[in-house]
Amino acid sequence: MRKHLNNLQNNMNYWTKRASFFGFMVTRQAVFRLSLMVVLSLSYVTQAVASVSYFEQQIHESDLGTQKPETHKSDLGTQEPEPKGILAKGQPTVLDILSAGEWFKYEVSYGFFTLGWVEVSILPDTVYNGRVHHHLLTRMISNDRLPLIGYERDEFHTFFYVNEEGLPVSSLFWKDNVDEEEWDEIVYRFDRETEQVFYKEEDETTGELSLVEPATAGHIVFVYSRLFAGGGANTELPVYVSKQLGYLDFDHSTATEMRAYEAFEEPIATYKTNGRTVDIVGPFGFSGRFVAFFGQDDLRIPLEARVKMFLGSAVVKLIEYRKGNSGQAIRQGME
Repeated sequence: MRKHLNNLQNNMNYWTKRASFFGFMVTRQAVFRLSLMVVLSLSYVTQAVASVSYFEQQIHESDLGTQKPETHKSDLGTQEPEPKGILAKGQPTVLDILSAGEWFKYEVSYGFFTLGWVEVSILPDTVYNGRVHHHLLTRMISNDRLPLIGYERDEFHTFFYVNEEGLPVSSLFWKDNVDEEEWDEIVYRFDRETEQVFYKEEDETTGELSLVEPATAGHIVFVYSRLFAGGGANTELPVYVSKQLGYLDFDHSTATEMRAYEAFEEPIATYKTNGRTVDIVGPFGFSGRFVAFFGQDDLRIPLEARVKMFLGSAVVKLIEYRKGNSGQAIRQGME
């Protein structure tokens, strides 16, 4: 009997470890296709001011020869071109989102397990390759109370600007493995003069791919998806990940649904977006399909994302939301 109980306990520990480990790996996939997660990172837009001194240390030269940028505040209202008809009337623009001063915090769960948390914010504008760019930050922190998982903290950065169609396009993406002090662990550099994407991955391999616009390495979906949520359109976003080009297909429904979230006192009206990945492979039975919910407010706040897995779904839910171009609010959110 005792031997049977020991075997049962060992099996439970094994599956707990696998669910936690693979579920958290899926978080990155969830982040950039649920734009929700990234939506959370909208605070990423505001987070900048108070945390500047710390995050400036994270901006550094990569092995691909990227420049160390000069970080500063700038007048967002003078930087963006007029959109030329791609976006529907009544939808938020990138400038609307950047000007809102948001900070997001999401909880990531898989089954009964809380795998970790995701925070999103925008840091101060940066000059990169002679052009002013916006700086998106997504921070992922694991739940170190889970058995055999431990503390993990990864930070994903993107320098991006808005093209003539009003869409965010990436110039530089990198990942810092903060807990292991591995900076520039992943780098994707988008060269529009040569129409190439140059990458360095975690295994130190490098390479190049043909550039397809509007090119991104992932978490910009947090901004992109908000531009279309609730608009009834079908859209497609090229994503460079794991040494290859894939796509995120979105079906932005106009249907509404009331849903409750910890970040708000009362249930709120939402829009639902269905989507799937094309040529993007995820771990632990990821099927390529996901669902995201956005608020029916003027900014289409990213609220929730669900990524279909072999067994159940990984869920990302908004638990904290702050708004206002206040450096103090950003600092409080990120602490």
